[in-house]
Amino acid sequence: MLANLRPTAVSIWAEASKAVKYEVQIRSQNPNSSWRRARGDSSGSGTLDLTGAKFRGVSTLTALLPDTDYEYRLVDKNGRVLSDLHGQSFHTPPADGTAYDFRVAFGSCAGEWGMDPTQPVFTAIDQLKPDCFLWLGDNVYYILPDREWEDPGLMEKRWRRSRSMPSLQSLLAHTAHYAVWDDHDFGPDNSDSTYALRDFSKELFQDYWANPAAGLSEKDGIYFSFTFGRVEFFMLDTRYERTPNLAEESPDKVILSDTQWQWLEDGLKNSKADFKVVASGMQILSDYHRFETWNLFPQQRSRLLNFIREQEVGGVFFVSGDRHIGEALRVAQNNSYDLVEFTSSPLAAGIGEAQPDSQVSQRIAGTLAAVENFGLLDFHFPLPGSPDYSEGPVLTFRLHDVYGKPLGRQVVLRLSELQP
Repeated sequence: MLANLRPTAVSIWAEASKAVKYEVQIRSQNPNSSWRRARGDSSGSGTLDLTGAKFRGVSTLTALLPDTDYEYRLVDKNGRVLSDLHGQSFHTPPADGTAYDFRVAFGSCAGEWGMDPTQPVFTAIDQLKPDCFLWLGDNVYYILPDREWEDPGLMEKRWRRSRSMPSLQSLLAHTAHYAVWDDHDFGPDNSDSTYALRDFSKELFQDYWANPAAGLSEKDGIYFSFTFGRVEFFMLDTRYERTPNLAEESPDKVILSDTQWQWLEDGLKNSKADFKVVASGMQILSDYHRFETWNLFPQQRSRLLNFIREQEVGGVFFVSGDRHIGEALRVAQNNSYDLVEFTSSPLAAGIGEAQPDSQVSQRIAGTLAAVENFGLLDFHFPLPGSPDYSEGPVLTFRLHDVYGKPLGRQVVLRLSELQP
């Protein structure tokens, strides 16, 4: 799996069925390029070491050129090249802050109890060639009858099974993956900081995702940020420090820890990016249904929305999962711009309750998807001299079904609409 793709580096995650070590080789995608051993991180090895107890590991390749196509391959100690079955390649983005058009796919709720257990959705996503994929929680489901979240061995088995899904392999091989969790891949339903195995769950999650450095310390959660061109993504952890949903409302009832709040507020306020994407496992803006949202934590939600308005942070919108439907929401803010949220769920799981547009004033009409789905975000930055340069940067959003067919209405957001 590709992860943490940067202008001059990328991480490659892998899992094996036995102890093995590979040399990682790369070449740029041009006729005159030859294979060479990749330069590695601090060890300088360019090696993917899967000889640990769990046969999992990460290799970070460095000294790459920005905005360049590369191929990569794995070579064992005997010089045998591991077969490339899925297209092992990647394209490094240009330097942060560069005008750069790119595509992001996102979704949540990838269970084994959906419409088709082979999960064709990942093939459909792959065919639309996103530059990165955002996993927004419930990326696996610990099974209820076996209470897998109470047994570390069963939790690990669930992750291994999910990651080896055949339909997923091509998408893993040449698209950069970033992930946060929600309740079902953190622990049991509606789980929070009281979950007994939360530290083991965090360790297991970090074993299976090669995200950028998480949190601000080893005692922290799994939140992180990353940048593509002129877009910065803030990936939130809404579980690790979360107070139980049924706790009495007070300043002590929190979704994010004080440390995560400071990180998020500093990040939003100081970001130089045009668009700032805040990703949450559960919906932030919705207040019309009975399921988990930030609406269960009104002081926490007010803190976030008020901060964006009072600090005049432009370019913010939200993406989320969890709901087992897809939709786009819009909420007006006094003395500021409307806030917009795009939700995609489920990738491969059961469909939830879905009220029609006439009953949901928050929803952008025509965006409801009451089927398995994924979301696409296309960022466009017109260059000087282009016909649309005067219109400025623009984002388009649309949901697609598990075969890639567009669903409902496309939403267009111009950067000029997201300004105080």
